[in-house]
Amino acid sequence: MLEGKIFYRGEFVEAGIEIENGRIKRIGKLVRGKKIQGVILPAGIDVHVHFRDFEEKHKETIETGSLSALHGGICLVVDQPNTKPLIEDERIYFERMKMAERKSYVDYSLNLALTRKNFDRIKEIVEIIRTRYHLPAIGEVFLENKNKELEISYEKLSKIARVWRISVHAEDPSNVKDGIPNFLYRPKEAEILAVRRCLEISRFHFCHLSTREAVEIAEKSSSSFEVAPHHILLSVQDFERLGKFANVNPPLREKSEAEWLLRNFSRIKILASDHAPHTAEDKEAGSPGFPGVETMYPIFVRLAKLGIICFRDLVEKIAKNPAEIFGFKDYGEIEVGKFANFAVFDLKDVRKIKAEELHSKCSWTPYEGFEAIFPKMVFLRGEEVLNSGIRIGKTISSDFRSGE
Repeated sequence: MLEGKIFYRGEFVEAGIEIENGRIKRIGKLVRGKKIQGVILPAGIDVHVHFRDFEEKHKETIETGSLSALHGGICLVVDQPNTKPLIEDERIYFERMKMAERKSYVDYSLNLALTRKNFDRIKEIVEIIRTRYHLPAIGEVFLENKNKELEISYEKLSKIARVWRISVHAEDPSNVKDGIPNFLYRPKEAEILAVRRCLEISRFHFCHLSTREAVEIAEKSSSSFEVAPHHILLSVQDFERLGKFANVNPPLREKSEAEWLLRNFSRIKILASDHAPHTAEDKEAGSPGFPGVETMYPIFVRLAKLGIICFRDLVEKIAKNPAEIFGFKDYGEIEVGKFANFAVFDLKDVRKIKAEELHSKCSWTPYEGFEAIFPKMVFLRGEEVLNSGIRIGKTISSDFRSGE
């Protein structure tokens, strides 16, 4: 049992939590337990990470990526399937899930890729996978990608739109060109047009929206969407500091766009890191992507402490909404019956981010020097796992099926 300042039903309360078999049995002011110093928040869910491994294990692995997630207060991740080789059939999907069962420090789930190769049997593959595992989504589906096997047309997307939940990387191919810095070649109109055209087809989950217009369009629909920290915290002005390391898809936008996203944080559905680790050598060569699974929650806890955003919104975007939208029914809130997944933050312990102190294998961060509040304890199903070194991460089975 634990006792302290708990974020419960939208506010902080002084109470205790009784835990039984990894779940929350009781919450109340009369519940006594180990006194916890700091605030107890729901552990986060990051629905967009790229843990590489396979042929790219020099960049990141499930083991190092999940350890980084744990140190960032995250209890569950959704890995993306554009690995080498691609996660495009049931055989490679099951192989990767078995890897995660052995290696992950946090609970692990995995999307299925949609490719030109598997397009004709995607429904069959989805049904096979769902007999064993909870499948969050088919995604992230690329409308534009250098790997043409991953590039899916609007026409093809319309043919499989209702097979299962689909997450889309919304950049219209006709508006995208190659070049560095890529924000000069991937204008915001590419994102806005892609969102509009997708919504003419069906409802989707839109990954990492980066513009005011795209958010405003998506929020008026029945679709869900996420925004990545770097599109809120960084802008094209950071190119002077980051150089070629500033490349990310979709690209950084003008500072006014980032400022609007921060001011309107309450309107965002999900905050997701799009953790995309590359080596320094890869970044110098122009590879797009930022690591961020470890720094996301800590930076935004600091913003909440400062009053720039509110804790209610942060918990909603990083825990509650991801659980509800992607069908993780036992996650997302400190509530009776849910898993006892908590992150404890000492709001006085503000530190500057240093890449050398992070746990991702890629060994760099675009947030060097940013102030953050890292968790001092993380509980996964009632077990303190951050400082104990124990590894109890699980893959999400088909028992977690959302019924969609």
